[in-house]
Amino acid sequence: MSKQIYGLLFILSASLLFSLAFLPQYNTITGDKEIYRYIGQVILKGGVPYRDVFDHKPPLIFFLNYAELLLGGDWGQWIIDTLLALLATWLFFQLGKKYKLPFPWLLPLLFNLMLRDFLICLGMGMTREYTTILLLIFFCVLLGKYRYRYFIFGLLAGLIFFMQQDQVLPLIPFFIYAFLPKEDTVPFLTRLLRTAAGFLTVALPILLYFAVHSSLKYFWQDAFVFNFTWYTGTLKESFWDHLRKLKTVLDMGNYEVPFMVAIVLGLYALFNSSTNRKMILVSLAAMLLSLSPGFMGGRDIVPATYKMTFTHYQLPLAASLSFLLFSVFAFSTEPFIQGRKAQAVFGVLICASLLYTDLQHLTHLTPLSEHEVIASPEMKYLRAHKPGDYQLYEMGSNDYVRVYNELGIIGPSKWVYQHFYALYTNWDPNHTELYGIGADLLRHRTTYVMDFTREPNQFFVDEGVQTWWRDFLKEHYDSIPLTGEHFSTLWKLKGSPE
Repeated sequence: MSKQIYGLLFILSASLLFSLAFLPQYNTITGDKEIYRYIGQVILKGGVPYRDVFDHKPPLIFFLNYAELLLGGDWGQWIIDTLLALLATWLFFQLGKKYKLPFPWLLPLLFNLMLRDFLICLGMGMTREYTTILLLIFFCVLLGKYRYRYFIFGLLAGLIFFMQQDQVLPLIPFFIYAFLPKEDTVPFLTRLLRTAAGFLTVALPILLYFAVHSSLKYFWQDAFVFNFTWYTGTLKESFWDHLRKLKTVLDMGNYEVPFMVAIVLGLYALFNSSTNRKMILVSLAAMLLSLSPGFMGGRDIVPATYKMTFTHYQLPLAASLSFLLFSVFAFSTEPFIQGRKAQAVFGVLICASLLYTDLQHLTHLTPLSEHEVIASPEMKYLRAHKPGDYQLYEMGSNDYVRVYNELGIIGPSKWVYQHFYALYTNWDPNHTELYGIGADLLRHRTTYVMDFTREPNQFFVDEGVQTWWRDFLKEHYDSIPLTGEHFSTLWKLKGSPE
């Protein structure tokens, strides 16, 4: 068996090994992933995203979670995520072989170490995990000279755009490179039409789905208008605040050394001898653009009592740093960069700390059953008194959307999460949406409410909203005492059967 076969078996085994840390019984709970799964459940029960449940993400993540439910839920997700990572790893390894890198498995190893860094990724199932994998596949297709490369470009761009819109930004330099006149003998118009055909292969079924369900308006308002007016148009931070936040995240997740090594080598290769300076420049630009989502808006600037973090916004660096280093190793003519010993040294620098982090996580896994949501008194009570559809509403904690998913039910309101009340002082100024939530609870005679907004200013930044919600609960619901709790977060409709 050749060394390259051994290298391939090693890196595929490593990719699988690091995915084992996120088996369903260990994959951590985060609010976003629970909301995606919940919306998949809404689709399973005949509902339509945006029309029947609010979210501002593009729809592919919801359809993916719907497919995962059909394939067994959490296990379906793990299998899909693991296979996608293995596919990207295999393609990246083959690219390294094609360009005769001394260690074609080294950069795929870096990619997997960064992709599965639990300090950054927030477990399997986040939108940026999928777009990061697709971004690396795009790079492999770009340099791999595939027969249907332009159609695949459009297809991948469509998948990324409808998974997480801002993640198409790193593709812009690659598209410019692909459409440069000297890079391909295929006529420009032909390239453009093939790319458009690939993109429409993704876009048309999605648009048709919402058109058939008379929901194009909801799709447009929630997945596009909302993001430009609220998520990127409010809570501004200074450029220096963004840089400080980036530095903190890189350091916290052990991304800092690979980041610095890739930047230094990329700039050195760009201004010194290289066989393809354009590709090094394009890779540098794509890497910088992969950081751009973290510079949009200021969603970390929230009241100190309601802290939010967005470490996963830097997960695309797993792809962009990997392909930047690939461009340096493949095209630089400097002996100290190209040599086998030199790349071994660089490999130790970029992988050592990440390898320790991932192995430490893999050998110290915390069972999901011990998570505070799964083991909470509220969950124990609801398992023993299982409500049906519309008979439970959770207010104030995205992580507790898990309750809907475990019980296999849907809530009475489209506002399955409400953290906008904690982020924006001018959100719902006339309380229209809040009154609508109350009306939905009364219309469905919802039996249980889980409330995590008890303390003043703990959740609502608008004191009027806090007062109205507390008065509503006290008027229509009774608090349920729970063993071991200083106060109850579970309420039951007055007059409902025992």
